[in-house]
Order: sequence, then C-alpha cells, then structure tokens
Amino acid sequence: MPRWRTLVLLVVVVPIVAAGLGYLGGSQIAPRPAAPEAPPEPAPRDVALGPVTVPVYRARTISYLNVDVTLVLKGDGLPDGPALVPKLRDETLDLLSKLADNRMFDPDTVKPEDLATLLERGLADRVPGLQAAKVNSAEPFKQG
Repeated sequence: MPRWRTLVLLVVVVPIVAAGLGYLGGSQIAPRPAAPEAPPEPAPRDVALGPVTVPVYRARTISYLNVDVTLVLKGDGLPDGPALVPKLRDETLDLLSKLADNRMFDPDTVKPEDLATLLERGLADRVPGLQAAKVNSAEPFKQG
C-alpha cells in the first residue's frame, strides 16, 4: 500500500469511524430522561363533626346517645367549603337514626368501636372518599 493511502486512512477515515463509535457509545451510556412521575396522593384529612345527639325511640322511653365522630377522607374526595361539615353531619345523623330505629345497637351498652364499624359500612356509599370513621365517644343519657 502506498504511503499516501496509509496517511489518508489514518488522518481521515480513522477519526470519522472513531467519532461515530463514540457518538453511539455515548448515546448508550447517557442516562435516559426520567419518566413523568404521577403526582403524589394527597394526605387523608380528618374532618371532626363534633358531638351528634341521636334520639333512640323504644317502647315508652326515649333515650339519647351523644356521639363524637371524626371522619377520615381522602384529600380529593370532597371539596372544601363551609357546606362540607354540615353535609357530613346530616349524613351521619341520618345513618345513626336509621341504625337506632332498626335496633342495630343498644344505646346503653354500645361501644365506640362497634359504632365506628357501622358508620364505615353505612357511609361508604354516601360519602365519596371515606377511608375511616372514628367514634371518639359514645355516651347515653335519658332526659327527665
């Protein structure tokens, strides 16, 4: 091979091949762009409904049950606003009244854990985004 062909091969062709191989190698080694991340789920929020008084009608007696309820909701389940707590209180009172009318609990012996379970089951389809119901206290009293 003549000397000038060897020189052209070394000066022109080898750098072009090396540059192409370097580009391909670099594109394989370079980090890929990160996949778009899903936005984090909002933290659940506790909505304190405060004390709710439920009348319990029995034969010849009316007793009452004071229940302090807190609902745990997903952050995006319900809108914020002044109408949220009254709506949740109405749904809770309506459910507790129906449970009392159907004799699902005895106001004198009911435990807060039992009421919480009943509330979670009953409010699951009424309140979107409900994660849990907490009954802080359940105290019976009779008037008069």
